[in-house]
Amino acid sequence: MHLLHRLSLVSIVIFLDQLSKWAVLGGLSVKEMVPITPFFNLALTLNKGVSFGFFPAHTLLGKSILVIIGIGFVSWLTLCLVRAETKLEIFSYSFIIGGALGNIVDRVRFGAVVDFLHFHLCNHSFPVFNIADSAITVGVALLFIQQAWHVRKKKRG
Repeated sequence: MHLLHRLSLVSIVIFLDQLSKWAVLGGLSVKEMVPITPFFNLALTLNKGVSFGFFPAHTLLGKSILVIIGIGFVSWLTLCLVRAETKLEIFSYSFIIGGALGNIVDRVRFGAVVDFLHFHLCNHSFPVFNIADSAITVGVALLFIQQAWHVRKKKRG
């Protein structure tokens, strides 16, 4: 798969992420919650930290550090994407890079990441997240699957 196709996958993830955030920002106010199903709400939050609000960055320096770390991480992953040999690796890295860039765009624009997907069941609540977070999670899961296949193949052969 050519580099242009690989970068197209990254662009699609960023586009879908930013489109969903634009729609939510246009329809909800921060901390507003709209029940969709008995186990799912739209709940607009601005996450100033990393995953699940860890390492909150309320100052310009903290926000800048998170953006710089993110750009460094994306740069390394882009090298991995260029070197990827299998379609599974290409999809994995593309999803992770697209998700990371979607969240970096938020940090630059808003100083925080826009989260809005909230799943809950009974008294259990999963932290609010977004499409970019989902893409990162799927990408990492695909990498684990790729590695498991690779290890299994080595043991057989």
